[in-house]
Amino acid sequence: MSEDRSLSYSFIGALGALVMALVTSVILVFVELMAALFTYFYLAMFEREWFGTLIGYSREVLNFCIGQIELWFPAFSNAANATLIGELAPKSMLLLLIGLVVGALIRLLLWIVGRLLRAVTG
Repeated sequence: MSEDRSLSYSFIGALGALVMALVTSVILVFVELMAALFTYFYLAMFEREWFGTLIGYSREVLNFCIGQIELWFPAFSNAANATLIGELAPKSMLLLLIGLVVGALIRLLLWIVGRLLRAVTG
């Protein structure tokens, strides 16, 4: 009988852990999204010169991506230019890149804090 309780307890514990992981992931994505948007807004409003420089870099990244699509998938390059690439502007690419960098930094900070807490608590 104790085996049944143990099995059901571990199953319920696994479901609880799954729900907590999903909730944590959704919250983390929301925090990363808001941080990326605020970073973009800050750059656009208060750091105009640097924002313009970053848009130039994002244009280069976008052109590189277009070149790679044309190189690796020449049959799809016209369709890609008409749909996906045609709608991506350098500012959209910059927002995407800021989101990736900010998300990576947030996850790195959370990882470092988690490691420090584990080291302190033993």
